[in-house]
Amino acid sequence: MINLTDSQLGKEAQYPESYDKSVLFRIDRLENRSKYGIDSSNLPFIGYDIWNAYEISFLTDNGLPVSRVMKMKYNAGSPYLVESKSFKLYLNSFNMEKCGKTQYDAEAKVKDIITKDLSELLETSVEVSFFSDVDKKLFAFKDYVDVKYIVPETELDVIEFNHFTETPSLLKGNYTDTIINYTFRSDLLRSNCPVTNQPDWGDLFVNITSNYIIDLSSVIAYLVSFRKENHFHEEVAEMIFKRLSDVFKPSSLMVAAMYTRRGGIDINPVRATDINLIDEAFTDMSSRLGKTLRQ
Repeated sequence: MINLTDSQLGKEAQYPESYDKSVLFRIDRLENRSKYGIDSSNLPFIGYDIWNAYEISFLTDNGLPVSRVMKMKYNAGSPYLVESKSFKLYLNSFNMEKCGKTQYDAEAKVKDIITKDLSELLETSVEVSFFSDVDKKLFAFKDYVDVKYIVPETELDVIEFNHFTETPSLLKGNYTDTIINYTFRSDLLRSNCPVTNQPDWGDLFVNITSNYIIDLSSVIAYLVSFRKENHFHEEVAEMIFKRLSDVFKPSSLMVAAMYTRRGGIDINPVRATDINLIDEAFTDMSSRLGKTLRQ
């Protein structure tokens, strides 16, 4: 079992007064994957966890604050994920640190420290980029239509939505000899923190090619069934990926979840059968990841 008693989740925390990597806490991905039949030694997907941190600041040697937005990327194949509150405390430990003669020097130093600390913690290669207001954003999945607008409103109005814990049996479809591609998004995704029970709101994006005629209203009902689930963001994306794979036997599949920021941080996991299905807004570390309107 994952032991979160040593983490800062759900606890009143003292913010470090100086740089302190000891506050970082990692979580093993294995337990949740095993529970849902995902073999960590032979993952059915590739992908990344993309983090945006909006409240990172540090000082130059003469005390000038430098404020940036940080984008961080690491591989879904890593054995661990970083717990978000510990990461927030860690980033805030830089607030009063004097890190370089110029803003550029300070930024370069902090970037190197974070890259090294997180790579060691997670036992994988971590990439970090800093951005300011003038840097460009890339918006992912711009052509994806909300599934609520694909399913007729009259159909949605008569469905009884009464499953609020994850219920894969809701997913329905009919096999056909025709290969069909579906791309859609949904803003109905809500899950909860497994420790604090605070709600986490996200937009889900799906690209699936399958020999099934997928009942999209059943997909909506399935997403609604996460409303009382308690899981980390990365786990939710992987659970949805696994369920869609099991039911619809896709030849290709991409699932991405872009969560609303909480505590100055948002987490955006993406999982896919092929790297070409992953929008470059996630993988391009020279550009900020643009967010949806509700985020």
